[in-house]
Amino acid sequence: MKPDPAPSAPLVALRTPELTNVWDDVRLQKLWLGIDRREWRSLAVLGASRLVETIQLAELLAQLAWRYRGRPSAVCDLRDLSMRLIDYQVQELRAQVEAGTRLVVALRSVFENPTSARLAKQTDAVLLCIALGETKVREAEETIAAVGRDRIIGSIVLRHQRPNVGPREGRRSP
Repeated sequence: MKPDPAPSAPLVALRTPELTNVWDDVRLQKLWLGIDRREWRSLAVLGASRLVETIQLAELLAQLAWRYRGRPSAVCDLRDLSMRLIDYQVQELRAQVEAGTRLVVALRSVFENPTSARLAKQTDAVLLCIALGETKVREAEETIAAVGRDRIIGSIVLRHQRPNVGPREGRRSP
């Protein structure tokens, strides 16, 4: 039986150099069409609960923006932004967007960093990241309320990557 050349997940696909047509992957195309249904120049990728990693998805979306739209795109990693620098970063985001760069902003959940809600409100749209089996409905609802339902362009369910464990639950192999 011939193995399926399609990647098992979009985030894995970028790290697999032997896949030459990763950009033609139907899952990536559907992801892009989902977030491109509304015009945006800046997009916040926001975790709906603690420990949801957003940086890899933000990098993927910036690459998709470049690939499918042919416009300059960039990732702003503002997951750990402090309150002291929020006004400065908002000005920087606006300047980059006005210069024609499409921005994808990686943010931690509003439960981990209080600046996330304010930054998400400064972008044109928000993609909500939900951790499969971990994000509670209440957390997603609170996040939506914090940034505004009208700002949410959609949501994506991410699988949580756990460290390798041995044959017995919770134990590493010697």
